[in-house]
Amino acid sequence: MEGGDDGVEMLVDSKDMQQQSKALDKLTDRVEDRQLDSTRVQEAMASIAASAEADRKAMILREKELAAVKIHNRKRS
Repeated sequence: MEGGDDGVEMLVDSKDMQQQSKALDKLTDRVEDRQLDSTRVQEAMASIAASAEADRKAMILREKELAAVKIHNRKRS
């Protein structure tokens, strides 16, 4: 009759393995999500830095243009 007990034990082990497998899948999904979030944050930060650099260069160019403008003061008589 011990042979019948082995079948029950294998069924329990199978359910336990399925639960462990599901738990592992959830854990790895979370790690992947965090990696994706980290990548998106890095991309966003790079985009912000590039935008800030473009703004800085545009401001420098505009200042040069304004500095090149000559103003003549004419006295009206």
